[in-house]
Amino acid sequence: MQNLPGIFERPPQSGIYWVSYFDCEGKRRREKGGKLTAALDLLADRKLQVKKGEFIPPRQSRSWTFKKLAEEAIKRKALRLAPLTIKTDNQRLAQLLPLLGHIRFDRITAERIEEVISQLKRKGLTNSTLNRYRTLISSIFSYALKANLVMNNPAARVGRYKENDSRLRWLRPDEEEKLRLEIVEPYREWEFDLALYTGLRRGEQWGLRWKDVDLERGNLTVKGKTGRRHVVANASALAALDKLHAVTGETEFVSPDNDGKKQRDWRTWFQAACKSARIQNFHWHDLRHTFASRLVMAGVDIRTVQELMGHKSIVMTMRYAHLSSDHRQKAVQKIGPIKKGKR
Repeated sequence: MQNLPGIFERPPQSGIYWVSYFDCEGKRRREKGGKLTAALDLLADRKLQVKKGEFIPPRQSRSWTFKKLAEEAIKRKALRLAPLTIKTDNQRLAQLLPLLGHIRFDRITAERIEEVISQLKRKGLTNSTLNRYRTLISSIFSYALKANLVMNNPAARVGRYKENDSRLRWLRPDEEEKLRLEIVEPYREWEFDLALYTGLRRGEQWGLRWKDVDLERGNLTVKGKTGRRHVVANASALAALDKLHAVTGETEFVSPDNDGKKQRDWRTWFQAACKSARIQNFHWHDLRHTFASRLVMAGVDIRTVQELMGHKSIVMTMRYAHLSSDHRQKAVQKIGPIKKGKR
């Protein structure tokens, strides 16, 4: 075999290949890769980990507990996700560590994870909440998988609990008219417009900084639960931003009430306005549902709606698909009776 940088065969003519590379501290590392293709893949993975600063010495990680693995995984997630998302993960992790934290992560099986989830269920947690815990465990092992610390993700073999149909409530035009009459301060209505015409999550809008707003191109860069994403602002959203800029343009945050001291928007003015307008069962997040619903009812294709909403999976967006029957109606109209030929 011709010489390949970072690859060598030992013993010679054995068909067993090793890899050689330098870690983040410049120390040479050697690992057994096995077959040539496996060794090539291993070398590529290790070089990428070193480049990203994610390299963990294999021998060092073998004695890690689930607690240590979780801490490392959360550190990596914190680089790309919003602080509030990380805070929620840490709160859930605090419930998991007494049950899993002391166990070596490479000894945790799907059965053990199922047992832990069952213990949480006995505490009265809902099925949807239990699924969030399962997702957290899975994300931790996904990190281990990417770092070549495990061969598989045990959480992938743990079934999800059946959840109730997700709540889908949007604002009707007549309700919007009544609600606007109850919003007293002008800047509250501008915030309302920004949410209604962009579909921003509440946390994304609360944490939106002026440095991430391009008023000229109509682009917003937000850091939310699924990571950093770009949001398109239409004319109505830009008009709201222009008005807000006159109020808070000299400060860091777009929201007039955000002084940077609170990570979460605890304000209650919106619920008070809904109550005064006698609009029942409607929350701020439903403005996001309204944004998506109106797009679908306007004929926007579901894939574009997914992009605008920032959904990682189109499954989430398909909740709105039933609101548009036009494309399905057109599809079925394309077939008809077979024309009989002349005899």
